[in-house]
Amino acid sequence: MRDPTLCVTPGDGDPGPFQSLAVPVHRASTVVFPTVAAYQGRRDEIYDGFSYGLYGTPTSRELETRLARLEGAARTLVVPSGFAAIALTTLAAVAPGQRVLFPDSIYDTVRPFAAHFLAGLGIASGYYDPMAGGGLGEQLTDDVGLVWVESPGSMTMEVQNVSAIAAAARARGAKVAADNTWATPLRFKPLAHGVDFSICALSKYVAGHSDVMMGSVSVGDVDLYRRLKDYSRYLGYGVSADESSLVLRGLETLAVRMDRAEQSATRLADWAAQQPWAAEVRFPPRPGSPGHDLWKRDFTGGAGLFSVFLHEWARPGLATAVEALQLFAIGASWGGTRSLVAVLDGPPLRTAAPLLHKGPVVRFSVGLEDADDLLADLAQAFGGLASGESSERHG
Repeated sequence: MRDPTLCVTPGDGDPGPFQSLAVPVHRASTVVFPTVAAYQGRRDEIYDGFSYGLYGTPTSRELETRLARLEGAARTLVVPSGFAAIALTTLAAVAPGQRVLFPDSIYDTVRPFAAHFLAGLGIASGYYDPMAGGGLGEQLTDDVGLVWVESPGSMTMEVQNVSAIAAAARARGAKVAADNTWATPLRFKPLAHGVDFSICALSKYVAGHSDVMMGSVSVGDVDLYRRLKDYSRYLGYGVSADESSLVLRGLETLAVRMDRAEQSATRLADWAAQQPWAAEVRFPPRPGSPGHDLWKRDFTGGAGLFSVFLHEWARPGLATAVEALQLFAIGASWGGTRSLVAVLDGPPLRTAAPLLHKGPVVRFSVGLEDADDLLADLAQAFGGLASGESSERHG
């Protein structure tokens, strides 16, 4: 079956005598057992059965089953957020005295996590040029336990050579983890490119309605799954049946929403590239975007998220322009039905591969509104920015 069909096809669980197209919501804290022996052996059920609500319900397991099929994984574990998936994977893969390497384009919350939390555990961190590809092997030493990729970067949009990075890491005995939130497993399958851990913030495209927090980690090795499951219970991670049900519902429309978002984002990115205030538009499907050829080679499609690097002269009028938008809400995250805009006063922090831009950055998450309406909204809100260029020249 193809991916869009897998999104809506139930797993192999026993539906019981009552069958519905909707997955039942099994709310539970306590799980009861038929015998004393079954109760006393409940810890044996943590990985594949049911022992306590915190460790999984039929609803969350159905979600994990469907995600594992899409990822091409042996098992998938769902956790309370995308960042919880990042933290869990890092802690399960790296020991004190080892190092973890992150791309310079990594999700920005990772930097304080590395500096203030991992360092306190005796785990060192480093950053590398996201476009290093196989050249990353020159930075790998025997103490590197894990290499992260985020392709494309969620703000600066570099598409990485994941296969080459994974091969270089494997040659030095390091594991590789990929944050695949931009693409979802519909557009890119990290495990098929040599990655050990495929992470997705389900809160975004998969859930799709900006109303739930959840993340997932998918692996091709059952032993890795069991290690992740152990670490997740040591940390008290669990997801509710209600939230799992919301993500399952979103999963069923993921394919059509991704197609619509990509189509609209392509039109909006093309429009932005023609504006005088845009120094560079970064959208992986666009020629010239960093790693575009890798995107063509490895991905099956795009998404609805792109970034625009603005000229410095546009900074004074940017807030007024953004606040004039009527169809784009100002906020973090992406992947919901409503369009969003996030604004940085300057490029994000880079320590390994400095960005050439100095002006502000605007990231657009394109939702399900009509593309013509979104274009009209952008035109009316950003129309005054062009006058800033003339003012600067005269100044």
